[in-house]
Amino acid sequence: MDRQAFARAAAKAADGAADGGIGTRNESPLHAALKLYFEPRRAFHEVPVDGYIVDIKNEAGIIEIQTRNFLKLKRKLAALLEHHTVTLVYPVAAVKWVLWIDPDTGEITGRRKSPKRCLPAAAFAELGYIQGLLFHPNLRIRIVMLELEEYKYLNGYGENRKRRATRAVRVPLGLLDEISVDAPAQFTRLIPPGLPPCFTAEAFRKAAGISLSAAQAALRILCAAGVAIHTGKQGRRYVYALAGPATG
Repeated sequence: MDRQAFARAAAKAADGAADGGIGTRNESPLHAALKLYFEPRRAFHEVPVDGYIVDIKNEAGIIEIQTRNFLKLKRKLAALLEHHTVTLVYPVAAVKWVLWIDPDTGEITGRRKSPKRCLPAAAFAELGYIQGLLFHPNLRIRIVMLELEEYKYLNGYGENRKRRATRAVRVPLGLLDEISVDAPAQFTRLIPPGLPPCFTAEAFRKAAGISLSAAQAALRILCAAGVAIHTGKQGRRYVYALAGPATG
């Protein structure tokens, strides 16, 4: 992890976004910053490989940066893993500032810090879509914990037009941490702290600050990885325990 290198990459990405305006470029400042951070040499960006265009192809292999919607990545990732080492990068907003854009005037207002602080376990919501590929020997996963600004349009419901408003763009401010998952046992690094010795999916959800469906996906992955086990039932709910210390 190199916070200064990330700051330089984020600054370059922000300059590019400023040239076209917030939310008007095909590549977001977040995606651009991550691409420049993992490979500053632009000649290694957007490289054709096996019929696909990959974000980065360099001496270390392929690096794919996916900020959301892993389901769309599944076919491409499966094909690339057959012959290449692939590092899959996923950013998580550990600290988020929300700003609002008036769609009529373009005015930006209301910068405030979101009370929600996401943990690495937030990645399980997307990782569940590619569970069948997670333990492939050619796959490496990098969870990048960031502080960022999220711009939203005031085009939602309610008196203040913020409910279900459209997200315009996310702009990275700083790198807080990187979590590497290169083997099944390392999925312990995504387990939230504070779990009791035996827990349900609901308890995991609360500890991780994620949805119940994401918690259920997490437990399927953790059991498949051999770092959690199903121990029985509590009424109609399954009960789980960690197979070893959650240290990674």
